[in-house]
Amino acid sequence: MQEEFLHYIWKHKKFQLFSLTTSSKQNLEILSVGLHNLNSGPDFFNAKLKIHDQLWAGNVEIHINSSDWYIHKHETDKNYDNVILHVVWNDDVEIFRKDNTLIPTLELKEYVLPQTLKNYNSLLSQKKQWINCEKDIADIDNFTINNWLERLYLERLERKSDELHLLLKKSKNKWEEVLFKMLAKNFGLKLNGEAFLSLAESFDFSIFRKEQNNLQNLEALLFGQANLLNKEIEDSYYFKLYESYNFLKHKYKLNNQAVLPIHFFRLR
Repeated sequence: MQEEFLHYIWKHKKFQLFSLTTSSKQNLEILSVGLHNLNSGPDFFNAKLKIHDQLWAGNVEIHINSSDWYIHKHETDKNYDNVILHVVWNDDVEIFRKDNTLIPTLELKEYVLPQTLKNYNSLLSQKKQWINCEKDIADIDNFTINNWLERLYLERLERKSDELHLLLKKSKNKWEEVLFKMLAKNFGLKLNGEAFLSLAESFDFSIFRKEQNNLQNLEALLFGQANLLNKEIEDSYYFKLYESYNFLKHKYKLNNQAVLPIHFFRLR
């Protein structure tokens, strides 16, 4: 069993979805599996679940064994404080947060169909040059593939168009403000796109324009709103930014509670 396979099962809901229960026998309903994270932090961000009729929003971590949580020392990492569900193949030990509250666990092996496991083992047993399913695509006709690609293209275009129209509406038809927010999102790429967008939306664009000729204030504004100036570091540059941000925060009555956390690349 590989952890990547469990990621696939969870992401695409390749398991029985009705009558789910946690290891402590609480009813579980999956509203959204969340956004797959390939870098540092939990494996899926912003999932939505109902556990024992209580709505939860947070992150999901996936392991082969429950005990892997402690092997990876997640109990000491604040990035895992918002984990609302631990998805495992074998539930061999109870998992607790830093505040000693129990993290609900879903043991997947109770809900995965035998055929899914058979397909998984079949793919892994094939000799490959590139990917395991490379030979299977030859069985799909060109008409189906081309229609699928065209549909993906149109769905992507519609999604991006809807996003722009929403931003334009929120900014009251200020295209320059929309450009600023979209640039911020794209600088964040796939990993931090949503976080950078929430950063750009955390203050009025007029503040950015007022401070555009003061590089130190701009850096202080962005780093401060991103919660990257909240540690005690003995560095003159950091201290200048820290002081500048406190001034700007008071001057413009800034609030960064809605800014999503910045994620860094995965380290093991």
